[in-house]
Amino acid sequence: MNKKIILAICCCFAAAFSLLACAKKGTGVQTVIVVDSSLVNTAHLDHLYTPVSFPDGTQAAGIYIYSNYPGYTNVAATGEGFACVDDVSRAMLVYLRTSNFLSDTATQNKLYKLISFMLEMQSANGYFYNFLLSPTGPINTTGVTSVNTATWWSWRAFQALTEAAPSVKTLNPALYAKMTTAISNLVARMKIDLVGLPQTTASYSGISAPTWLPDGSATDQSSVLILGLINYCNANPDPVISGFIKSLADGIVLMEQSDTAVFPYGAFLSWENTWHAYGNLQAYALMQAGNFLNNPQYNTVAMMEVDNFYPWLLQNGYQCSFSLVNTGGVVQVIGDTAYAQIAYGIEPMVFAAAEAYRETGLAKYADMTGHLAAWFLGANVANTNMYSVTTGTCFDGISSPSPAGVNLNSGGESTIEALLTIEKVETDPALITALNKYKIP
Repeated sequence: MNKKIILAICCCFAAAFSLLACAKKGTGVQTVIVVDSSLVNTAHLDHLYTPVSFPDGTQAAGIYIYSNYPGYTNVAATGEGFACVDDVSRAMLVYLRTSNFLSDTATQNKLYKLISFMLEMQSANGYFYNFLLSPTGPINTTGVTSVNTATWWSWRAFQALTEAAPSVKTLNPALYAKMTTAISNLVARMKIDLVGLPQTTASYSGISAPTWLPDGSATDQSSVLILGLINYCNANPDPVISGFIKSLADGIVLMEQSDTAVFPYGAFLSWENTWHAYGNLQAYALMQAGNFLNNPQYNTVAMMEVDNFYPWLLQNGYQCSFSLVNTGGVVQVIGDTAYAQIAYGIEPMVFAAAEAYRETGLAKYADMTGHLAAWFLGANVANTNMYSVTTGTCFDGISSPSPAGVNLNSGGESTIEALLTIEKVETDPALITALNKYKIP
């Protein structure tokens, strides 16, 4: 959070929620006392951040996967590695989106080191490996959660690099040049492997799903990929990639359960016939696609989930996952479970609700955004503050409806997802007001 008091001569306009007082001095000038009252505290993320030396001599930085209570000792993921592209990419976004990024060279340098990590993890085929085995390497090139293929970590790397590129272009031109090469290599590979696939469907327990998305029918992965592709096209207009964005958005639309009168109330399935809370970014990505493609129909479809499924989740204490089976036109829910509830299940909904508010200006969406985000500040089934404004930690999850069911560890993903959520809420005073309304004192 880096709370600080800044003394300045003359009375000036201060950022919202930062101004404490403006006291006149006898000389006629004024001393402005400003305190950064942001809820964003990167102290624990900074604790997870660690230097990395790659075998080729590149100096970079990673983010530890796990940090265990009570002392919050950083540990690796057994058999996988100590840091991964999945987390480093999202940590990049946290630092990039901090309010003082453009003026804080320390934060900029953290971002540069994380970018260097990302660039080292790209393979010759354009995709990314996920895990680094130790702070001195080597890269885990064979693990099932680390191989260089068209999946989660490649899309997260793409989103982070394309979002960071415009800022880095001015601040660090040499690093920017390396980033553009990495981005171009991945786009070229996507054009070979994914662009232009036939738009066919397959049936999973009677549920129809598109086959042209990453991993067959992964709308969650497609959502992350869409965000990166939009970033890319904004900097590099490309009709082929614009068409690819449309095809991914069309696949996501097919996975919405469009009967909003019965469960699951317009939810987008995540993969095949299954929905899970983590990575449930489909509504937000569709809104962005609708804006980029100038096709409001995508926004309308996205709003069906926001308007119908999100209220159900709020009223029923959230959900972890469920699957659907369609037998002779009768759809049944199987394997539904409420736990575990994790930060990565909340953040995507906060982004979608906040975007709904930005696009419509309707107060109900600001209220929804704050209500969802308040999960981090006690408005959850465990009645526990999952995120600490004081320390910057975020507990790893809730496994039952009581404080005893809270996992007190605070790993990379939980910490990062909490910070991304709070950063989003702090983009608008109405969202902060709603958060304060629902948080538990």
